[in-house]
Amino acid sequence: MEIITELDGDEMRIELRGRLDAAWSNTVNKALQDAVHGGSHRIALDLSQVNYLSSAGIRVLIILAKSLKAVGGSFRLINPSVTVSDVLKLVGFQQLLDTFNSSEINQRPILKEHKNNESRPIKVGENDFEVYTLSIDSVQQGLVMGNTDKTLATDLKYDTAIPVHNDTWVIGQGVLGTTNFTASSFGELLAVSGLAITLPGDDSAHPDWMQKELDLVPEVTLLHGLKGVGKFRYLMRFGEMPETAPMRLSDLAKAAMELCASNTVSLVILAETAHLIGAAQISHETAADNFFDFPAIRDHLLFTAEPAYADDTCLIVGIIARDPPPLLATQLRPIAKDSDLFIHVHSCVVPFSPVCKGLIDLSESLQKLMLTQTIRGVLHLLNDDRDGIGAGESYLRRGALWCAPINFKEEKPQ
Repeated sequence: MEIITELDGDEMRIELRGRLDAAWSNTVNKALQDAVHGGSHRIALDLSQVNYLSSAGIRVLIILAKSLKAVGGSFRLINPSVTVSDVLKLVGFQQLLDTFNSSEINQRPILKEHKNNESRPIKVGENDFEVYTLSIDSVQQGLVMGNTDKTLATDLKYDTAIPVHNDTWVIGQGVLGTTNFTASSFGELLAVSGLAITLPGDDSAHPDWMQKELDLVPEVTLLHGLKGVGKFRYLMRFGEMPETAPMRLSDLAKAAMELCASNTVSLVILAETAHLIGAAQISHETAADNFFDFPAIRDHLLFTAEPAYADDTCLIVGIIARDPPPLLATQLRPIAKDSDLFIHVHSCVVPFSPVCKGLIDLSESLQKLMLTQTIRGVLHLLNDDRDGIGAGESYLRRGALWCAPINFKEEKPQ
């Protein structure tokens, strides 16, 4: 079997030559799925030079059609040979393909109120984006919660429940729910638009989550962190053309800041990963002044000593700011050495699932994100810029970035 690929605009043309049988089905299936993984959501499959098609080969075609349907893509067959055409007619494959490509079935999670919203191209630095305006006047309201210097005690009470509605996001050290937890339960937490995810400090092997279902709205409790409420102003799409180079997280954050024309911007990213760099606190029992002592640090901090989570899908929630006010600054770290930009973002990682292209809805996309019922990891993303030994920063291949200006209230820590 020979497999020839050619990119025509945003459509990938793949020509097969030879027998598509059990001996070659795995090889062909991998090539086709790699094309989807690489960002090709429109595929034309040329079967004019395929002289035999078995049931194993038919299954490969069905898997491809289903994969493209899941991301709102398209799939067409080009000039199948007489032998292949006869087999496909007998099994009703063309009818199945027409169903997969029908507008009624093949729908992406599109914002109903913005069906006619057109994107506009922008360029920030060396990077190209497609931008959709969602709510041009939207400015979110933020709140700094808790105290990063607070010492946990088992008798402390946490009475503030934070419901995670569709217009709410939260990051910090927290737990799911408002009862039945201990001081050691607090861990890395991110929540947005009806989905809350945490890495429990006392059970780092089992990340947990709660998702909005009908009248059930997830609630979280924070030791300290950030909360934002309000609509996102823009949706930025990046890496949508196949074979686009991965982008640095810092470049994406800077682009969001430039687009929003604000010194403080909230952002949510749903993306396919090149790799991630970060850490996760799993214990609060060590005194702050001894936190980084070695080797004890291994007992209360997980970290990526090298790039991790390649070719997965991630959700990122957080903010980027320039000249943050004092209380907000306690929750932020410089985006890089000697930078005047500060950032705080948390991420969860799930098995690879292509992110639909174009105008998509955040809440509906998050529902799809958790279909695997698997979380590979939860991280506070960092730029490991240590001279000579640092692992660098996170890179993302393609995805969606929602952003908005945000104003933070300064409240006294409890």
